[in-house]
Amino acid sequence: MSDYYVEVRNLTKEFKEFGSSGKVVAVNSITFGVKKGQMVTLLGPSGCGKTTTLRLIGGFEIPTSGEILIDGVVVNDLPPNRRPTAMVFQSYALFPHMNVFQNVAYGLKNKRLPKEKIREKVLSMLAIVGLTGLEKRYPSQLSGGQQQRVALARALVVEPKVLLLDEPLSNLDAKLREQMRIELKKIQKELGITSIYVTHDQLEAMVLSDYIVVMKDGIIMQQDPPDIVYKFPANRFVASFIGKASFIKVLVLKCENKFCKVKLPNGKIVEVPIRVGAHFKENEEVFLMMRPEGGKFVDSDKSMLTGVVITRIFTGSTAYFEVKTDYGILAVEIQNPNLSKLPEINENVGITYDKESMTVVR
Repeated sequence: MSDYYVEVRNLTKEFKEFGSSGKVVAVNSITFGVKKGQMVTLLGPSGCGKTTTLRLIGGFEIPTSGEILIDGVVVNDLPPNRRPTAMVFQSYALFPHMNVFQNVAYGLKNKRLPKEKIREKVLSMLAIVGLTGLEKRYPSQLSGGQQQRVALARALVVEPKVLLLDEPLSNLDAKLREQMRIELKKIQKELGITSIYVTHDQLEAMVLSDYIVVMKDGIIMQQDPPDIVYKFPANRFVASFIGKASFIKVLVLKCENKFCKVKLPNGKIVEVPIRVGAHFKENEEVFLMMRPEGGKFVDSDKSMLTGVVITRIFTGSTAYFEVKTDYGILAVEIQNPNLSKLPEINENVGITYDKESMTVVR
């Protein structure tokens, strides 16, 4: 028996290419699973296939091949209304002529529940999403965040086995989006509902997810918990897409016990951790990835690399620098910059990085 509540097996979706007899492969034989109560995020750039995958799970698209299972049952041939799923759309999709109560009650009325039961469930759900007292307001009288909460309540009140969320926070301003991330995570954990979330925002994925599936061109690049995706990206694309990173070409000298010794272009040797299961050959040319928050300025004789500061950005809690070296531009981010003396533009500096902020990728 599978450990997964939702399973996607070798799923492929092809669309006919407009104006030709060719086909576009939007989703290319992907496989992943979601455990009961987990929040799994499909993350990637526009056009990577993440929304198509979500729509396939929800029944809004039909697979070209492969299987979708929910609670052990293949649902490929079931229409959306017969699947144990509910979807929260990017556009909210609220009925403008219905008030908050009526919008949330819509799905329950379709199930022909008694009026008192509907009222009880709707009011309970509005309390969970923080909308108590707004039952009689119409969508036009609500803020963007409140509208999003109504859409979430409408999806949750029908008690789906699986909640599907298609970039639901993308229409909100930055501060409200940050607040809603935290609220959404609280609600999802409180209800323990199995959820699949789609976004192109890597910070959102890191905050919300138990597990991240990174996609590119219809293919899964990596699927791991957020901390593993960040610390040990599977390749340079994932490393660049998740957070900030700098890269230089290095030569592998030796790998053992989850560490690799690599030779920098200037001849210096550093040892860095690698992800479990990664294999690098002796004398293979790879990229050394360095996260900027692991960087620090040191005397030249203690440095990994030297260069000249070309960018200096002070934000209050951090100071961000770009340093031009003989091997490329490297980023350094200093936390609590008020506590140390910082270099100026055009100043020559030495740089080193904490071992745990580095790894190697192809």
